[in-house]
Amino acid sequence: MMNDECGMMNQNGDCKKGNGAAHNPFARMRRRDIKKRTTGIIHRGRGYQSSVYLVEMEGQRGAVKDFSRSPRLFRRLVAPFLLLREMRALQRLQDTPGVPRLYGRIDRLAFVMEYIEGTPLADFKMGELPPEVFPRVQGVIDGIHQRGVAHGDLKRRSNLLLTPDGEIFLIDFAAAVIGGRRLRPLSNWLQKQMAAIDDKSVPRLKKFVAPELLTQADRDKLDNPTRLEKWARRLLKR
Repeated sequence: MMNDECGMMNQNGDCKKGNGAAHNPFARMRRRDIKKRTTGIIHRGRGYQSSVYLVEMEGQRGAVKDFSRSPRLFRRLVAPFLLLREMRALQRLQDTPGVPRLYGRIDRLAFVMEYIEGTPLADFKMGELPPEVFPRVQGVIDGIHQRGVAHGDLKRRSNLLLTPDGEIFLIDFAAAVIGGRRLRPLSNWLQKQMAAIDDKSVPRLKKFVAPELLTQADRDKLDNPTRLEKWARRLLKR
């Protein structure tokens, strides 16, 4: 949401003090800078996973996603594709509320984005999430869908963060699908199918932490698999 006096507003309706078009020191970050600029490890990747490092330059913090420690063949053939797909999704969603800003590409195996301080929704137990969180989650999901992007991996509640200010952020767009592109009918169709699966995230979240808030519409979404889910189950014979 925009305001002439404030600029960007956050999900609580308050003036957002984001980086906006501010100076981006990470634009010139290179591979050699990662180690010396790292101040913490957000996620230590294992196997085919990426590692995520907390870095700092000129007083600003960022998060580096890096596949350089993944297995050699995966690193050469698959990781660059996953990295590029996530970067394209973040580029499409730049300045979308609830999505980290992309700061730049480091090399074919790493990029740097906005660091979001928050608690994964997977860490919350029954009754610990305030009711106002659920419409905020749906609002962020609606926002990325309006920009033609489906997240594709919101079954993992660890991909949703609640910040100290009460905002919701989506992270890890490695499985994202971009739609609304000319001459890409398959991608456009897949984006819509994945968006329908994204829309089950709030009912699923309620089921785990606030089942008393489930509506009949929520239950219908959970009980009725999408077309893509039906095909996947047939393929896996489940």
